[in-house]
Amino acid sequence: MRPLLLIIMCSALVLTGCHSNLKKENEALRDEIDARREHLAASLQDSLASARQQLALTDSLLNHAKRKHDEQHNWVMSHASQLNEQSEEVLRLNQLRAQRDSLQVEFEKQAQKVKFYLSKVEK
Repeated sequence: MRPLLLIIMCSALVLTGCHSNLKKENEALRDEIDARREHLAASLQDSLASARQQLALTDSLLNHAKRKHDEQHNWVMSHASQLNEQSEEVLRLNQLRAQRDSLQVEFEKQAQKVKFYLSKVEK
């Protein structure tokens, strides 16, 4: 009877020791998960700030390109009877139009990026 009691007590001690080790491991994993969540939140905030800065820069460049394009367009339209398709002014207008369009696409892409980061930050 004594050996059986001794075996039961040893088993109980081993199980108690295993249980406390599992608790420590679980706490360590939870701490690591919390640290990763905090890092992810900080990373999202940094990405959002960067995307907003890039959007502001692109917006500024787009407004400048639109202004230049509109000026050139008005000039070309006022002198349309004197110009042909290969005139330097018409070619410049086409370049400005292409630049404006590419900046518009870039602006829209940056705006979508900001919306994406905002949706992730708000969760």
